[in-house]
Amino acid sequence: MKFTDDVRKVIQSRAKDRCEICGSLALYHQIHHRRPRGMGGSKDPVVGSAANGIWVHPHCHSKIESERERARENGWLVPQALDPSKVPFKKYNGWVMLNEDGTYTMVKSPDNLGGE
Repeated sequence: MKFTDDVRKVIQSRAKDRCEICGSLALYHQIHHRRPRGMGGSKDPVVGSAANGIWVHPHCHSKIESERERARENGWLVPQALDPSKVPFKKYNGWVMLNEDGTYTMVKSPDNLGGE
């Protein structure tokens, strides 16, 4: 499932045009699916939710894809079995939970991100 225009606007507004990983201004951006759509896409509405998308510039997006273990440790990638709104995310200024309404909730650094 792709992000709708409304969800894309929520993600952009939440990020304030800054890469949510490194904090740099990211006017040229990509929206990364924390929980991948999978082969052939997905009809699960969670995949197209604001909590599943992060505003990143291409360099950070490339790092997510090439450093997948680090990306999982930081909540930038979420396993298929988990709901991204329940997995903490390491933003440039601390750990947060991404809420469906486009807000953040600050949280302490998690012990693990595997849902165990």
